[in-house]
Formats: sequence, structure tokens, C-alpha cells
Amino acid sequence: MCLTKHPYEPTGNDWDKDILECCGTDPDNPGCVECCYDDWQTELKIVVQDYNQTVEDANQKQNKWNIIYARRNTYKSWVSELDKAEELAEDICNQLEIIALQSDKIWHNACKAVDAIEILFCMLRDFFMQLDNLILIYGDLQTCISKNNDSALVKGQGILKYLDDYKQKLDAVLKSRDDIIKSITDAIKLSNLIANYITTRDCCADDNCYDPCADNQKPCAGYGKNGEKYYGFKTVICEWYNAFGCDVPCEDNNQQNQGNQTQQQHQHMNYQEDKNENECDDNKDCELTPTFDFPICKNNYKNCVEQWLEDDEAELKQLTKDLQNAKKKKESLSACKTNLENAIKAVDPKERCK
Repeated sequence: MCLTKHPYEPTGNDWDKDILECCGTDPDNPGCVECCYDDWQTELKIVVQDYNQTVEDANQKQNKWNIIYARRNTYKSWVSELDKAEELAEDICNQLEIIALQSDKIWHNACKAVDAIEILFCMLRDFFMQLDNLILIYGDLQTCISKNNDSALVKGQGILKYLDDYKQKLDAVLKSRDDIIKSITDAIKLSNLIANYITTRDCCADDNCYDPCADNQKPCAGYGKNGEKYYGFKTVICEWYNAFGCDVPCEDNNQQNQGNQTQQQHQHMNYQEDKNENECDDNKDCELTPTFDFPICKNNYKNCVEQWLEDDEAELKQLTKDLQNAKKKKESLSACKTNLENAIKAVDPKERCK
């Protein structure tokens, strides 16, 4: 079947026409024709030059790709560390908020304890003042009995016996007065110390009393935002709370309600507005002293690192395509160079005419 499908056809007499057009003829030495040797030599020089240039271009692209790849990974690790730091800062803010709110309740209870103990002190003072009056009345009664000289009133008997018992009990109560008063004053002292250790803020300043049952309580409202100066544990907590920017929401700047921003938010927004668009590019080479502040979600340095990572990702993607094209071109020119070298070697007159 192969014989019928592909029958033999004799080769024509002009089968070497293309070769003869390329190859010159030498009447003196017809067996040593150069056959495009010089043209292929010239073409090989051009191909070698293009190949070397392509190799150099591919090597430069590879080196640049390696540098950007390593830098991209560095930026990615920075962003990852900043994200972890942001999570830790958020956890710290949550703990500080809980401590601040609970310290308000303890401070409020201490203030109420001071008021209650002062009321108790006044009640005890009035009670012992009445006992002192009873002692005076008892003394007057005893004076009256002794001056009356009534034979019916015998000492240790009758009403006089009950008066003596009453006096003993009265003396017993009066003996406890010093200990009770000392305990009350110590309680007042400790309650005031607890309240002042938490904060020196007045319990009810300007009729603005703390309400422990109020909804949406702010942990550090009125601490350092309007120039107030307080001392104590709550102040320390609020200093850290404000330092971490815990009251600054991490939402888009365009969606923020400007009317509800605190003074720290206004300062942070003004700081961000003063930054020009090219700052990330300007600071890209300054890696020793980055500007860093809280909250991290609004930190300009983090935004720059994220922008650098995004730029390197895009550049690395484009550079990968360019590198692949350069490698393909290098392989193509390498194959062309090899073929030309083999062809030139095959038609080299020095080899053929030995």
C-alpha cells in the first residue's frame, strides 16, 4: 500500500539550484567551492553578538529578579511582623480597657465606702455623746440620792442595785469607745487611700458623678484630653491606653466621623495629611530610623512597607515575564549559533580541501 500511496518519483535535474545560487564556482578547483561560507561567517558574527548581548541582558534580569525577590520577602516578613505587633497591641488595648473600667468601679466603691464610713462615724459620735450625757444624768441622780438621806434607799438593794448594774454596763460600753473610734478612723483613712491610689479625681466633680451602670463607658474619658492633671493607678493605665492609640478606630479615613474624633485623632490626621505622596519613595532608602507610632493600623511606616511590597510584587511579576522572554531568546540564539557553527564547519574549505 505504501508503494501505491507514496510512489517513487525521480529527482529532477535542478535539485541543486538553490545551492548553486549560493555557492560560487571555481573552474580551477571545482571540488573546493565555499558555498555561502563567507555569508555564514558574517551572519555568525551578528548572531554571536546578539547572543552575548542577550546572555548579559538575561543575567542582569536574573540578578535584578534575585534582588527584588529577596527584598520582596523582607517586606513581606516586615508586614507579617507589623500585623503580629498590631494584634498584640490590640490585645494590650483590650486588657488596658478592662483594667481602666474595673479601676473606675473600684474607685467608685471606695468613694462610696468613704461616704458610708463617715456617716457611720457621725452616728457613733452622736451615740457616744448621748452616753456621756447619760453619765452626767447618772451622776446627778447619785448626788440627789445621797443628799436625800432616805432610809428606804439602801445601797446595793432595790433601785440602787439596778442603778449600779446600769453604771457597770455603761462603763463597759464607754471603754470600747476608743477602740471603735480608732477602727472607724482607720477605715476612713484606708478608703481614702484606696480612692486616691486609683485616682486623685474627685468622686463627683462639678455635679458630674460617675455612673457605674451607664452604657458605652469610655475607659479614659477626661484623663489628659483637656489638660486635666490627675495622679494614681488609673492615670498610669490611661497614659498607656493613649500611647497605644487604643481609642483611635482602625477604619478607613474617608469613613471616619470627624465630629467624634478625639484630640489625639485630630493630631494623627493632621500628621498624616502633612505627608506627601512621595514620602514612601523618599524613605525607601532610609531603613535605619523609620517613623513609627500607634495605632499601627494607621501608621504611615506600615502603609509605606505595604506599598513597597505591592510595588515589588508587581515589578517581580513583570520581571518574571521579561526574564522568561530573555531566556527563550537566549536559547533561540544559542540554537541558531550552534547550527551556524556546524554548517560553517561542514563547508569550511580548509577542512574539505585537505
